[in-house]
Amino acid sequence: MEAELTEDTFRALARSSPWRFTALHFTWRTWPDGDVECWLRRPGRLWVRDAGRDRVVDEETGTLPEPVLRADGLVASRPRAHTHDIDDPMWGNYVFVSMLDPEELSEDVTLSDLRSEPLAGRETWWARAVPGEGYEPRCGCCPLLWSRVSDWFEYGDGAPGWEPPAGTVYPEAYDIALDVATGVVVRLSPVGGSRADLAFETTIHEAEMSVASA
Repeated sequence: MEAELTEDTFRALARSSPWRFTALHFTWRTWPDGDVECWLRRPGRLWVRDAGRDRVVDEETGTLPEPVLRADGLVASRPRAHTHDIDDPMWGNYVFVSMLDPEELSEDVTLSDLRSEPLAGRETWWARAVPGEGYEPRCGCCPLLWSRVSDWFEYGDGAPGWEPPAGTVYPEAYDIALDVATGVVVRLSPVGGSRADLAFETTIHEAEMSVASA
């Protein structure tokens, strides 16, 4: 059954990545750092070509838990990744990990302006996202949706009256694109704010799909 784009299916796709593909060849582009070419094989194997050098990152991972699947094959509910050690290997910081498995977009994030529009020839779902008060990133110091909410939990310990450093300007929202086949974030762009370095693009060259997603 093919899913149609709604807020509900967008959230479900954001939960689904660990069960949708087993291997991925892609280029990750960040600003101002530029491009790195990556080959990921789950579980726990990452090969990165950075500035002409090849590096291998291996990490031990836990057993992939069985999620609750919907009729359309997307994930209805799942354990948080950190509770089962199923994260993919990290490159740079946890934004990379969350790009590959963006479960943090599935809850306590307001979505609007939904549309289905191809990117680089691949079916892609787009949304404008605003983190809510309960938004819980994979890592508070490098969330997908940097915001007062994420800083409040990370640096203010959720204390009443906490304020960010003077001059901090958070984005109003984020424009986010998910690759439908894999669930990976293929584009993220802040709307407003003071940090252009939050934006990134992921160009998928080849994916080996899991049996469950076929």
